[in-house]
Parts: sequence; C-alpha cells; structure tokens
Amino acid sequence: MFVAVAAAMVVLAIFKYFNFFVDSFGAIVHRAGLNPNLPTLRIVLPLGISFITFQGIAYVVDVYRGKHAAEKSLVKFLAFKAFFPQLVAGPIERASNLLDQFSAPRRFTSDHADRALWLLIYGYAMKVVVADNLAPIVDTLFIPEQPFGWSVVLATLAFGIQIYADFNGYSLIAKGIALLFGFELIWNFRYPYWSVSISEFWRRWHISLSTWLRDYLYIPLGGNRGGELITNRNLLLTMALGGLWHGASWTFVLWGLLHGAALAIRRKFSGGDEPGSKADRAAGWALTMLVVFVGWFLFRAADWNLLIGMLSALKRWEWAPVHGAVVLAILSLTCPLMLLEWQLQSRGDYFLLRWPAWMKYPLFAVLVAVTAAASGHVNATFIYFQF
Repeated sequence: MFVAVAAAMVVLAIFKYFNFFVDSFGAIVHRAGLNPNLPTLRIVLPLGISFITFQGIAYVVDVYRGKHAAEKSLVKFLAFKAFFPQLVAGPIERASNLLDQFSAPRRFTSDHADRALWLLIYGYAMKVVVADNLAPIVDTLFIPEQPFGWSVVLATLAFGIQIYADFNGYSLIAKGIALLFGFELIWNFRYPYWSVSISEFWRRWHISLSTWLRDYLYIPLGGNRGGELITNRNLLLTMALGGLWHGASWTFVLWGLLHGAALAIRRKFSGGDEPGSKADRAAGWALTMLVVFVGWFLFRAADWNLLIGMLSALKRWEWAPVHGAVVLAILSLTCPLMLLEWQLQSRGDYFLLRWPAWMKYPLFAVLVAVTAAASGHVNATFIYFQF
C-alpha cells in the first residue's frame, strides 16, 4: 500500500510540482545572494492527473483497509480509472460506487433520459450563461494595477459565482453523461452558498474532494483524537495540502490555510454544533460567506504580484461608473440561479421533472435557446481543467 501510494504521489509531484518547488527554492537562495543554475523541466501536464491520482490512491487504501475487494478484471479497473465523463475534473469517485457499477447490469429507461436531459441542460446553462458571462468581468478586474478597492470586492464576488457555476456545471454535465450510459455518479455540490457554517460549506462544496481529504489525510494524521492542538494542526495541514492540490502556487496554500484556520476556530467556539435560531443562522451564513469569498480572492490571485497589486487597491475606495454596470451584471446572472437553487433544495433535485410534459419540455427548450444564444462570444474553458 505504501509503495503504491508513494509511486502515485511521485508521478504527481514530478509532473505538477517539480518546477514549482525548484522555482521556490531558487527564489529563496537568490534572496541570500546566490544565483544557482537550477534545472527545470518542460512538462506537458497529463490530462486530469490530479483527479486520476486521488481516485487511484482511494482505491489502493480502501483495498488495504478491507473496505473493498481488489478488482480482478484489468479492463474494469482501467475503465474505472479513466471513465471519461468525470476524467478531467471529477468528481473523485470511490470504488464502492463507480467501480462496482461496471459489474452490475445497467438499464436505460425514460427516467434516466429525463434526469440526464435535465442535468445536461442545467449544467450547460450554468457554465455558458452564468460562468462564461462572468469570466470577462473577473479577468478585467483581476489585474495587478487595479486602482479601485470596490473593483476588488466586485471581482471577488463575481469570481465566487463564476467558479461555482463553472465547476458545478461541469459536475452536472458529467453526471448527466454518465447517466446516459447507466452509471450514477455522486453529487459533487449540494447548494454550498446556503451554508451557515464553514464546516457545512465543506459538506456541500466539492464533496468528493472534501471527503477524500477527510478519509485519506485528516483521519490518518490523527483527526480529532489527539487533543485540541493536534486537531488544529491536522486541520491546517489537511487544508493547506488540499490547497496545494489545486495548483502549484503559494496563494493556493494560503487559501487552504484560511479554510483550515476557519474550521479550527469554529470547532473551538461552537463545539461542532450548527446555529439554531434564525438570528444565529443568519449571522453564521454571513460569516461563512465572508470567509469563503475572502478565500476566493486568494484562490483567484494566482501569483504574488497580482495579490499585492489587488491588495494595494484596498487603500482607494472610490466608486466609479463602471461599478454600477458590474453590480447589475452580477445580480442579473446570480439572482435567477439562486432562486432556482432555493426551489431545488426545498422541493427536490428533479422537481421540474414532475411537471406535465406540456410545461417542462417548453421550459427545457427555453433554457437550451438561452444557452445557445449566450454561447460563442466567450472562449472560456472550465476552470478546474487546469487542476
């Protein structure tokens, strides 16, 4: 088990992090007055390497722990490792869910067709209509020479909605495509922006990664079994490594440390209990969103020059005419999405499918038409393709 996990991590480290650590070491020794000639590699990052690696490690560890039998068929195992709907950006599937489905009989029914159709239409609408229309705003405002503090705030809000619509859109599309082949992928998002605590947020956001970090990193480190100090160490280390998993940049590590610190602070002062009263829940939601969106600022500011430049703008709080247009754009794209999510989480993920055909199919046609009209003018790839 150790050899298999180490081999997988070595491959990931070489392809994704070798140049990052070499460059970081070079910057440190350069500050000490040395100018070493350090080697770097011209590497093309393999498709979906982070997700494939984590999915493989989960399989190895689950077999070692006796939670899943070793797969005897190489074809089924490779199909599980390279299942194309979720290959590039997840979700990170477990053998107990996806691998076992390759051995089970699969059927395609009208229910499968309806659910797949809805997932595909909704996922593409989130990506094309919401995320891709917010992308130019984010790219325009996230610049090192940003002059306005309000631009930093609006850029962060826009990116927080963009990355959710982009990543959840991909996850819904992957789930819909898999369903067309008779496979059920897990839900990777469960309305995270309705969370009233940071721990609830991580139970709703990128669920496959958060549970992977819990089961294969946090718990093996000791989890919460060693007292408060050890628990906080484990939280910080788990989230910092989770941040580094997203990309070879120290700003991702800062993003992870912020969430780790927030989880540790919440654990200390709440004892793990969720807010009860409406006032407490409202305050918990506001505080959670503050942490989450500050984190998105660190996540999007991918290098120190951009981070420092954007932070410098916080000294100048001037409202420019362009800010009004940005607010209008964010609200026009976000409010319909949040209204639909409110209905989905209260009435069920597929509540629209219970409508009569003369109501739901015209609605689907309108969503397809809107998505088609919004496509083509922005060439925006999925954000998580780079991870």
